Amino acid sequence: MGNKSIEEENTLNSPLLDPKMSTQQNTVADGYSRTDQRIPIATSTTPVAPPLNFDYNDGVPPSSEDDNYGATMEDHDNDSSDDDNNSHDNHHNTTLTGVDHHLPHPDRPQLEQTHEGEHRFDHGSIAALKITRATKLYAFCAALNSCNLGYDIGVNTGAGMLLQESLALTDVQLEVFMGSLNLFAMVGALSSHWISDRLGRRWSFRIAAVVFIFGTVIQSGAGGYASLMFGRAFVGLGVGFGLAVDPVYISEISQAAHRGQLVTWSEIATNIGIVLGFLSGLFFSSVDENLAWRLMFSLGAILPCFVIYFSTFVMPESPRWLVAKNREGEAREVLKMIYPDGYDVGVIVNEIKDTIEKESIAEHAVGWDVILFPSPAFKRMLMVGVGTAIAQQAVGIDAIQYFLVYILSESGIESRNAQ
Repeated sequence: MGNKSIEEENTLNSPLLDPKMSTQQNTVADGYSRTDQRIPIATSTTPVAPPLNFDYNDGVPPSSEDDNYGATMEDHDNDSSDDDNNSHDNHHNTTLTGVDHHLPHPDRPQLEQTHEGEHRFDHGSIAALKITRATKLYAFCAALNSCNLGYDIGVNTGAGMLLQESLALTDVQLEVFMGSLNLFAMVGALSSHWISDRLGRRWSFRIAAVVFIFGTVIQSGAGGYASLMFGRAFVGLGVGFGLAVDPVYISEISQAAHRGQLVTWSEIATNIGIVLGFLSGLFFSSVDENLAWRLMFSLGAILPCFVIYFSTFVMPESPRWLVAKNREGEAREVLKMIYPDGYDVGVIVNEIKDTIEKESIAEHAVGWDVILFPSPAFKRMLMVGVGTAIAQQAVGIDAIQYFLVYILSESGIESRNAQ
């Protein structure tokens, strides 16, 4: 009848809002705008959207330079009430831009401030999202925990032969000592979610570091094979626990647009740890063999101490974990440090809540069936993820690194400095 009914009629009959009236089914993921699925927008490969040409924008009143932009309302139902007619007369022959309140202005083809927009350099009135200093700091602190695994691999490369000669270990005993780390790490990784979900990510870092330190101290002071393996068990638990929580924390404190990049820091830290382990062998190359391997193991307790400090005084709690525990206010404060000034972090909080709810529903509805009886798409994802992890170990790179000194010795390089 009045303007309200006219607007509703225009809205309902708009092919831009009714997906059944659209001839194309392209989505935002394909580089198209949220509402008008025929209009391309800016993407990660095309930061600046191509010129757009359509009639409706997001409801922003036209400026002087937009005089020719928008739709002109014409006279409608003459049977409307006096009030409606008065209101309608005020808009008669006036350029309006509110027919579709979601379709972007040609000069502002941008999405809402969501994770979806982050991936396409599209953040409302904010320029392309950059990694903040705080995010880099938190990711660095978390990745430092992955150095523990790398250091253990590197230090055992140089300490293995010294350890065998000092404690008179057989080849089988040494092989079990070296290889058992992965077995204990599996146990630590499988149990990490229990503490991580209940106590939080920061407590997970502390517990993993304390367990690693405890195992390192026992290994360093071992007087026989039994005590050596006892310490090895705790080292493995700490390594597995830490490796499970590192990428989770980094992904949860990173912007979606840069999450993949920052998670790789954990892998980089592992390789840095390997280098540090190698350097420890060079540093103590002139020390007596019976003491050198103990000192090399002892140095492994230094990095976990930094992890404990950073997780206590520097790193904030994961915003996802805070939202899951109904501490949304704290989550907002953490997100404000992660995202640039002016970013609507409330949208991110709502998205996290929706994601948690959906995951909970899916978990109770599907359970283990999603793993045991996966759909074709999920089966491919499992094959890639699990297959990559298996292939990484199947190539035997860890075994080569653990026994590298023996390989060098067999090749004629017997000096500890040269090795």
